[in-house]
Amino acid sequence: MSFNVQEVAQLLKQAKENEKPYVFFTGAGCSVKADVPTATALIQEICKKFPIQVKNIDPEKDKYNYGKYMSALDKDERRRLLKPHIIDNKKINWSHIALACLMQGGYIQRVLTFNFDSILSRACNLLGLHPSIYDFATANPHLYHLINDPSIVHLHGQGTGFVQLNTGEETEKHTAKLGEFIAATLNSNPSLFIGYSGNADAFFPLLEEKYSEQHRLIWTGTRETCDDLEAESVKTFLKKNKNITHYIGKVFADDFLIQLAKELECFPPELFSNPYRFLDQQLENIQSYPLGDGLDILANLTGYLKEQAEKPVNKSLYTAVIHKYPNKESTEGLAEKAIDDIMWAYNQQAQLLNNNHEYEKSSDLYIQALNIKYDHLGCNANYSNTLLAFAKQEKNELIFQRANQQYENTLKIQSNNIDILGNYGISLQELGILKQDEISLKNSCKQFEKILDIEPNHVLTLRYYAISLSQLAQLKQDVSFFEAACIQYEKLLIIQPDHVNILSNYAITLLKYSILNSDTSLNSQASSFLEKSLLLNPNETYYNASCYYALSNNTESAKKYLLEAEKNSTLPRSSFKHLSDDKDLNNVRYEQWFIDLLKRLKEEEIAETA
Repeated sequence: MSFNVQEVAQLLKQAKENEKPYVFFTGAGCSVKADVPTATALIQEICKKFPIQVKNIDPEKDKYNYGKYMSALDKDERRRLLKPHIIDNKKINWSHIALACLMQGGYIQRVLTFNFDSILSRACNLLGLHPSIYDFATANPHLYHLINDPSIVHLHGQGTGFVQLNTGEETEKHTAKLGEFIAATLNSNPSLFIGYSGNADAFFPLLEEKYSEQHRLIWTGTRETCDDLEAESVKTFLKKNKNITHYIGKVFADDFLIQLAKELECFPPELFSNPYRFLDQQLENIQSYPLGDGLDILANLTGYLKEQAEKPVNKSLYTAVIHKYPNKESTEGLAEKAIDDIMWAYNQQAQLLNNNHEYEKSSDLYIQALNIKYDHLGCNANYSNTLLAFAKQEKNELIFQRANQQYENTLKIQSNNIDILGNYGISLQELGILKQDEISLKNSCKQFEKILDIEPNHVLTLRYYAISLSQLAQLKQDVSFFEAACIQYEKLLIIQPDHVNILSNYAITLLKYSILNSDTSLNSQASSFLEKSLLLNPNETYYNASCYYALSNNTESAKKYLLEAEKNSTLPRSSFKHLSDDKDLNNVRYEQWFIDLLKRLKEEEIAETA
C-alpha cells in the first residue's frame, strides 16, 4: 500500500498529536539540488582526479561501489575531494528548507542523515531554529538517550568533523556500534526515508535487523514502484512488512518535501512570507543596547521592522495571483498543477485573513476559489475550518450550521479524512453545547466514532468524544453517557497517564457523575486525579480546578484557583465570554469576587480592541 503526499501529511499530523513525531532518515538525494554530488558522481570525479590511485579497481564490476573507490584514497585525498562540495559549498536547497519547516512545526522530532554536509543545520538556522547537532562518527552512540530534540544526527560524520566514514570497512565497523540506537529509534517513533537508496553502505542490514514493526516506516524513492528498486534487500524488506512499510515512488526530495510542508501549512516559512516580522522576532533574543550614547541601533531597527511588518510581502504576492485568476474562465487551458498552485495562493491569502480574524473576508475568498475548482480538498477543508472559527468567535448557530454543511461537502471528496471528521465533530459538539441540543451532540459522537474505527487510539478524538458524552450525560441526566465518557478517559490514561488536561477533565466528569448518581464513592478517585494534575502542572490545571471546586460547592477553593488562573494568564480564550457561559461555575456566579473578575476581564477585552 502506497500513500500520496496528502496522506503522508495526515500521518505526520497524527504522529504529532500522539506525541510521537516522525524521525526522518536522509541521504544524498536530499542534497543534489544544492550541488552536492551523488555517490555515482563522486566516483566519476575520483576517476578523473585520482586515476593512479584507482587503477586496480574494475570500472565495470565496481562502477557503483562508492566505498571501494573511497578506500583507494588516503584520508587527505578524501578531504580534498569532498571539501569543495561539503565545506566550501554554501548553497541551501529547498528540500532542506522544507525539512526545517517540518521540524519547526513539530512534525519531525529528529533527522538522522548519512550526509556529511551541513545544509540542514544551515537551513534551520536561517529560519531561526537551532536544533541540537550530534556527530555519531565520534560520539558514543550508547548515550543516545541524552539527545536533546529537535536534533540532527550525522550517522557517518560531518564535513567539518575529524572523522568521515567513507569506505565499506569503516561504515561496517561503525554500524555495529549503532544497533542499540537504531533499534530504539525505530521502536519509539514512525520513520520516513528520503534521498537514501540503501545500497551504498552497511547500514541497511542493521535497519532490516532492528525493525520490529512497532511503528510505520515509509520509504521514498525516484523509481516508480518497489519492484523497480535496484537494491534487492530493500525490495524484499518492504514487501515482507507491506502492511506497515510503504514505498512511495517517483519522489524527488525538493518537490515532495515542499508539497508535504504545504499540506501541513508550515510553508512558506515566515522568513519568506514576512521577513520584517521574522527578523524582528529574531532580534528579541538580543539584550538591550548597553550604552547611553544615543545610538541605540537595536531599538531603531526593531521599530522600523515592526512598522514594515504590518505590510506583509506575501500579501501582495498572493493577491497578484488572485487578481490574475479571479474566476474559472481565467484558468481555462491551464494544466492541473498550475490550477493547484492558484488554489494554493487563494488558500494562503485566506489563511492570512484568518490569522487576523477576518473570517468573513476569508470565507468570501474560499467561495471564489471553489468556483474555480469546486472539489479542491484543501480549500474545502480550510473553508470549513474558517466557518468553524467564525462560528466559535460569534457563538452563532447559523454560522455553525454553515460550517457543518461545508464539512459535509468536504467529506464527499474524502470521506475517511481524520482531520475533516474530527473538525466536523468539534463543530457539531460546539453547536450542541451552544444550543443544548441532543441531536448535534449525538452526531458529533458519530464523527468521533468513525475516526476511532480507523485509528482506535487517536488521542485528540478520544478526548473530544469523552467531552461530547459528558455533555450528553448532563443534558439528558443519563448516567449511561457518563459511564461511556469514563471508558474513553480510561483509554486515554493508558496512552497518556500524565496528561494534565485529561486528568483534570476526568476528575470533573467523575464529580458530575457522582452528583447525578448520588454516589460519593467516586469523589476520592476524582479528587486524586485533580491533585495529580495540579502536582504535574498547576498552571494548566488552575481553571479546571476552579470548576471542580465550584461544582463541589467549595467556593473558597474555586476562588483561589480561578484567581490563580487569572494571575498566571491561563484562563480560557475569550475569557469574559467563556466564564459568563460556563455552567460549571454557576455556584460562584453571584459571589462578589467573581462579579469583579468578570468586570476586569470585560475591561481588558475592551482595551485590547480599542
